Amino acid sequence: MPVKLEHLTAPTDADWNDLNKIHQDTAISGLTLSETDMKGWLTADRWIVAGRFNDRVVGAFLAERNQNEVRLSQAGVRSITQRRGVMHQMIHFIQRWADQNTLTLIIGLTDTNMNDALKEALIKRGFASKGDALTYNAD
Repeated sequence: MPVKLEHLTAPTDADWNDLNKIHQDTAISGLTLSETDMKGWLTADRWIVAGRFNDRVVGAFLAERNQNEVRLSQAGVRSITQRRGVMHQMIHFIQRWADQNTLTLIIGLTDTNMNDALKEALIKRGFASKGDALTYNAD
């Protein structure tokens, strides 16, 4: 399932519909913010990173930039597309974007309900454990 990465600052109505479905599928441990909360959360330094397949948002996480660091949180993938590599591709493309823009990615371990398998997968992809977070430093 090829996924295209997009940075959403002004989601369309169709995007909100897809994000609501992701929220419904993953609200306990993934994309926990409701549409209203996400709309209030979006600012110049905060956006939604979306994984798009066939014009539909099938995966998302929140991003917040502070100078040369971008904190990623609340990752979620539609249940009908889980186990098809959506999040794997999204992480690959966000790392490429970080490399191109010389940014450090941070995933707070206290911000997520990350299981050990996901943590190990991120470490294999170049993230390093640093305190209560996993970090990826651009090359």
